[in-house]
This record gives sequence, C-alpha cells and structure tokens, in this order.
Amino acid sequence: MDIQRAMVKKNIVILGAGFGGIACAMKLEKLFQKKRALFKDFAIALIDKRNYHLYTPALYDVATTAVDDASPLNIKKAVATPTEEIIEHSRIKFVQGHVVGANITEKKILFSDETALHYEYLVLALGSEMAHFGIPGVKEHSISLKWLDDAIHIRATIRRKYEEKAHDSQLSMVVGGGGPTGVEFAAELLGYIRKLNLKSGRAVRPIITVVEGAPTILPGFDAWTTRTATKRLTALGIFLKTGCLVSRADEKAVFIKSSSDTVTEEQLPYDVFIWSGGVQAVNIFSAGQVAQEKRGKMETDAYMTCLSPDKHLDVARNIFAIGDNACFYDPRTHRSPAATARLAIEQGKVAAENVFRDILGSPRKVFKIWRYPYVIPIGGKYAVGKIGPFKIEGLLAWVFHELVELYYLWSITNDNWKALKRWWRGLEIFSKND
Repeated sequence: MDIQRAMVKKNIVILGAGFGGIACAMKLEKLFQKKRALFKDFAIALIDKRNYHLYTPALYDVATTAVDDASPLNIKKAVATPTEEIIEHSRIKFVQGHVVGANITEKKILFSDETALHYEYLVLALGSEMAHFGIPGVKEHSISLKWLDDAIHIRATIRRKYEEKAHDSQLSMVVGGGGPTGVEFAAELLGYIRKLNLKSGRAVRPIITVVEGAPTILPGFDAWTTRTATKRLTALGIFLKTGCLVSRADEKAVFIKSSSDTVTEEQLPYDVFIWSGGVQAVNIFSAGQVAQEKRGKMETDAYMTCLSPDKHLDVARNIFAIGDNACFYDPRTHRSPAATARLAIEQGKVAAENVFRDILGSPRKVFKIWRYPYVIPIGGKYAVGKIGPFKIEGLLAWVFHELVELYYLWSITNDNWKALKRWWRGLEIFSKND
C-alpha cells in the first residue's frame, strides 16, 4: 500500500471498491459537500487491492464472447472502470492496497506490506470469494467465475478444448450452481460454441448441464421467474439437474447425488467444469472481534452497524458492513436477503448516511428492504425480470438489462461521455454472440 497517500485526519475508511463501496464513498462525499467544514477534520478513504471497479454482471459475457476484437485489453476496457476515474473531481482519496487484518482496539486496518491505517469509522465492503464447501476435487478441477481473470481463463479454456474436438463431436460442459451467474453463463455458452462452429466450419455439439442443489434453478426468486427461466433453458437444450448436490469431482467427471437419494451417484463427464455454486464473505477480523455467522459475514443491526460478540461491549459501534460482508436479517421474514448489487448499493448509501449523522450527533437511519427490480439474461437477446409488479421477458427485458448497465455506469462517473463509450464498447463486443 502507498501509505504516503494516507491522510492524517480522522479517516472514514471504506474497504472495497465494488458496488457497495463505491456507492458508500460517493454518497458520503455528497453529504459532506453540505457541511464542507467537515473536510477539515475528516477524510474519506476508499481502499481496494485493484485499481478498477469491475462490473461483475457482465462476466458471463466476458467468458463466452467469440468475436475477433475481444482481446483481454478490449474486454477490460468494456467492463472495468478505473477507480481514479470514478472519484475524479471529488475529495475521496483512493489507496490501492491489500488489507489482511484489523485491530479494532487500536482502530486500525493492516496491509500485506506491514503498514497500517487508523480509522475513525470503518465500512466493510470487501465482497465475497468463491466457496467450494470442502467438496473433494471441486477446487482442483473447476474454474470459478468470480473475477475478470477467471472469465478470461474460462473463455480461453473452452476455446482450447473446442480446438481439440473433431467435426461432429461433443463438447461437454458442467456448470455447478444454478443461481443467476450459472444460468446466465450456461445460456450464453451456446452462442459461443455456435460462433466457433461458424468460424471453423465444424459442427461441435455443446452438451451443457447445470447442477443446482435447490429444487429449482434461481433459488430465492419468485415462482414465475424460475418457471420462465426453466422453460427457456430447456428450450435451448440445456440439461438441468435440480435437487442435486455435487459430491466430488476428478479430472474427467463431476459426481452428483440427489438430495432425496444420497447414496446413488450419477457421473457427468466433462471437458470443462465451471463452478458458481456459492460464495463466502471476505473476512479480515479474527474470531471474537465482531459477531459473525458461519460463512464469515458480519452480523449487523438495522443501521448496518456490526454487532459486538459481547453485548456488554460497544467496540463495533463505528464499524459498518454492507453487501456480501453483511448478515442483516429482514425484520419481516427474519431471513437474510439474497446478496445482489442493488442491495449492496442501497446498504452502502445507508451506511454513509449513518456515518454522516453520527458525526453530526443525529439519530441513525434504519435500512429498509424494498422489492428491487431485477433482470436476468438467458441467452441471446432474451432476458427475464420484474419491475415492481410488472413481469417482463424476451427482447424487452434484454433491452432493459442493457439500459440498467448504462444507467449504472452513468451514476458512478462524472463523465457521461466516457460512460457511454464504455457501455457501447461492451454492447458492440458482447452482442455479436447473440
């Protein structure tokens, strides 16, 4: 970490430049503009080990594009926005560094280069990392779809495996996990192989199987969405193994068991095995510092404030957690809502509001969960989604998905022309697969 860039003021430190972290930093800076005198005493520091903000919903596109101009550099320009560009013309200070721990007694975060940075307020927005749940062989033989490098690696691996196939042969791909990432990726794979066939003059047949432990794909979504998505994937020729758990994997096959029959194993031979079966929170705290649930998420109250493991202590009052780092229970359902980009953004804004209010001595704001709109692309120019009570599917939903991406890019940069250019570059590259 470039510790020379760290401030000597009271630091409001936001860890992670993902959806939640960016939203938190920008909201806080906007609030501080109302009370400019606060800038004399406080500094807003955004910290991430990467120097860019990744638009992760586009990773399935990155992993499945076959167009000639889709070099890794061109792809990165389409889905990654430099952090310095986002915070340009603001008073947010960006520090690139790898956070490895924290000392909440001394109120400081620790970096891999053995430097440290003190904080007055801390917002955890480090996101998540892929979880393999200790399933034998999964980590060793699968490729995870989580980061930009993963997506580029998947694309190259599929291309290499394709080149090894003869005319009129099969290319078998198993996708572990039937959530949005797995569904989007599996559907888009067909377009990738179709493009490769057109270029090579061969007729390699893709055999794509999605394995999901829940009774349906897209667990957590409403019945209409799962039903519509299932119908679409089945029509595309994708095999769905729902209610099935991956029990193990080796270099040639994935072995699954039905949740109703945990004895009999079914073997799924593969050429490429993609894992999107679950995540766990990135955790920098040691045991006992703050209250945590089993996957490493920080338990929070309605203000997105972390809870102390000892109710008699108040050591975590100035620490907030959002997005994949937060375990917040909806008071209506008593369940933790599904982690989505929109949820992280809204939690980030509430955390910023509460830091600001705390400094002013005002009551904190309660985070309320709404039914956020969503749209899930399922191959080609087709998607399914809901906007409030309205259900949309097909081309209209796909167009809405693209406009949501444009709106988001506009919202995180002060230069609308750069945002439009980045969005158009991505649309131009990725839509050629459709």
